[in-house]
Amino acid sequence: MDIKTKDEFIFFMQRACEDQCNDCYIELYNILLRAFISADIDFDGQVSEDEFEGMIAAANEFPKKFGFEWWAGSGKDQFRAIDENGDGGISFDEWLNFAYTHYQSQKLPVAFDMEERTEFVKSCKDSANTGSDSYKKIYWFSWKCFQAADADRDGQVSGSEFATMINVATSGQKRLGLPAPFQTSADRDALFAKMDENGDGAISYDEWLACFMKEIIAPVAAL
Repeated sequence: MDIKTKDEFIFFMQRACEDQCNDCYIELYNILLRAFISADIDFDGQVSEDEFEGMIAAANEFPKKFGFEWWAGSGKDQFRAIDENGDGGISFDEWLNFAYTHYQSQKLPVAFDMEERTEFVKSCKDSANTGSDSYKKIYWFSWKCFQAADADRDGQVSGSEFATMINVATSGQKRLGLPAPFQTSADRDALFAKMDENGDGAISYDEWLACFMKEIIAPVAAL
């Protein structure tokens, strides 16, 4: 994991807890899997009550690194809550479901695309300062848009993937009744052609970021 700051951790967890299809969820899945495997010291495919504290300790290392104590409390109570069938062992699916639900219940700042209208517009305005917290959360959101569209994971977005990126990028505006450009295929095609200056049929993330800030965020910031 290359997450180094609290802001990066928050964005990662916002994404991971949003759905089970994105890259951040897959990373979280692997973290929880490694915690499970490290605790299964007798290699029977389950975690017993004696092994449970080791799993919680391993899982807790990640949020604790950024100042979040999400696994405080009685280990015995947590074990019983997960071991619903009372067989004295926790399978990986039981652990995964419990831990994921537990993470979803934690309080995190509201993601940019989930903000209410007043805060959303303010974030767009404040993002003009590239050193601001608003710019950082909009930057991370732009990655969400890019990753959602980059279906083949080649690090670029093709013309056929571009509509997905625009749909994600303007979802907040459409929800809030704010300016949401490029909603027709003709408009999207024209924008893509404008961005694809070398005509190779793909755009890079830095090209997308510049376009996103100018064409999608700036109209809201101008309100």
